[in-house]
Amino acid sequence: MSEHLLDQIRAAKPVAPDTLRERVRTQAAALPARRPLLSRLTQRRFLVALPMTLVVGLLAAGVIAKLPQESSSDTAVAVGAATTATAEASRGRESLPAQSAPFQNSDSVAIAPTPGRLQRVDAELRLRVEGLDELSNATKRAMRVAQSLGGYVASVQYDAPARGVGGANLVLRVPSARFQTAIAQLSALGTILGQRIGIEDLQTSANDLTDQIVDTQRLIAQLRRQLASTSLVDEERAVLQARLAEARRRLADLQTALRGTRAEGALATVQVSLTTEAITPAAEKEGRLDRLGEILAWEGTALLYALVLVGPFVLLGILVWLALRLRRRSEETRLLERA
Repeated sequence: MSEHLLDQIRAAKPVAPDTLRERVRTQAAALPARRPLLSRLTQRRFLVALPMTLVVGLLAAGVIAKLPQESSSDTAVAVGAATTATAEASRGRESLPAQSAPFQNSDSVAIAPTPGRLQRVDAELRLRVEGLDELSNATKRAMRVAQSLGGYVASVQYDAPARGVGGANLVLRVPSARFQTAIAQLSALGTILGQRIGIEDLQTSANDLTDQIVDTQRLIAQLRRQLASTSLVDEERAVLQARLAEARRRLADLQTALRGTRAEGALATVQVSLTTEAITPAAEKEGRLDRLGEILAWEGTALLYALVLVGPFVLLGILVWLALRLRRRSEETRLLERA
């Protein structure tokens, strides 16, 4: 196409007729003007959205507050199990992670020791008795339960003041094979306030110690045979004797560790806490309200963090959207003015 023809096309710019221009103006004036986003969010909508948000937050906090929560004593038992497992690992003894869970009644235990497997078993019972006389009787009966099952009383702390709340704390050792019987009899001493059981596997550690003992015994037998040879020089005999003495010391340590591991698995530890303190519904309700306040405070903190993290991005997005909208409006206005 020649340059001359292009110039003619540019010079012959089409012009809209007056009727078309009048029609465009009429339609543009008939369209309702769109208000900005912030002006469309009226006070009425704010008044509707704010209570709904508060109601949803309160319902969520109430549901969470009614969920069962672990007590401080349960946490202490779990921490104690984790500490024991850490100590086992530091001594180079492999053990499975501790298992702990609450059980429901005095007749059955949700988690019980595995028959024929070496395990460390511990439990905690928190019971309430009616008065000081019942506290004394329950303490004596708990001690008799341990002795009747072939165990013993490791420690007793008894406090029965003339006024106020009385209590007793007992640590009992009972055979692991009769652990469930002990729990059933001890749970009948009062009203159960809380109970917990923990099991940690020791069979792997015992098997590892047994293998090391067998290997050490083989090494000792081999060193003895070498020392029985008459062709050894003094330096070689001295080296073999030193190795033999070291192997014997190692064998004694391994045997002591194995006996200790088996002793831990043979007896279960049961901690029994007795109290005469009455648990009133008002105290329980107050504790639930305190927890509800903590949950609401946590939700407020989480919302504040969300606003701090997401707020700048949301504000930036709104500004970009407004800029694009203003640009489109200005372009539409320019086109109408040209028309």
